[in-house]
Amino acid sequence: DRGRILAALDANGCRDEPAPRREPLQEASREPDDGDLFDQLFGGDRQIDTLDQPDDPGEERNVRRVLNQPGVPDFPTVGGEFHTSCVRTCDGYFFPMSNSASLGDFERDQKNCESSCPGTEMQVFYSRGMEDDSANMTSSVTGRPYSELPTAYLYKQPNQSRPQACGCNAQAGNFEIIGGNPPPPEQFQPDIETTPFIPVPAAKPDPGADPETLANVQGGLDRAAIKRLAVKPVVSPVSLIPPDQRKVRVVGPAFLPDPAAAIDLQAPARKQVR
Repeated sequence: DRGRILAALDANGCRDEPAPRREPLQEASREPDDGDLFDQLFGGDRQIDTLDQPDDPGEERNVRRVLNQPGVPDFPTVGGEFHTSCVRTCDGYFFPMSNSASLGDFERDQKNCESSCPGTEMQVFYSRGMEDDSANMTSSVTGRPYSELPTAYLYKQPNQSRPQACGCNAQAGNFEIIGGNPPPPEQFQPDIETTPFIPVPAAKPDPGADPETLANVQGGLDRAAIKRLAVKPVVSPVSLIPPDQRKVRVVGPAFLPDPAAAIDLQAPARKQVR
């Protein structure tokens, strides 16, 4: 009876909302289709949101446009490691500085480069990872690669003359004496004037002398030497006094007594026992 009454109410339009009609169940197709189970449940045209996708695509394009400007260096992601080198801009000469540096170390490396080559313009260039090509190094000041430097590899040219100011050797004028001022020049002048030394010419041999006489003169045997040898030595007055009258003990080379007063040190002959 309830079903008949509800059908009559629907036929006369007495109900405010029509009863929902149930759609007939569709039998699942046993034939293979293109979509998987996820597409069958949520629909194949549904896009899945990812965490790395920005909410506003225009914001990402603006950031890339700012980073790609010519005046902004192309820095890699924060936390990466850089290989920095010091580049001498006057002739393109470069040498390594740091093997593992961060963005905050660029200022430190710049000061170290300037102190290594005082008076010369130096720039810090960096490379990423294991990049071996020096032409791809990027300047931390201009953001341009080393290959675009006007003086790139200029130091390798054999006929290129390097300017005097382009070098890493400190000039002599850059040093100052910190231990005190040098003494005035007048202190180095001597107070007493010395007479110049005039050498005396040596005596020339007599051209009329015989060879034997000339040989004696060259050997030091002249008249003065002969006179010195002819003089008898002076005898000391002590040696003229007899030994028993001397008041001073004389020690000489003779230590043994005379043979007459000598003691017989030989052992006596053994007596024969009778």
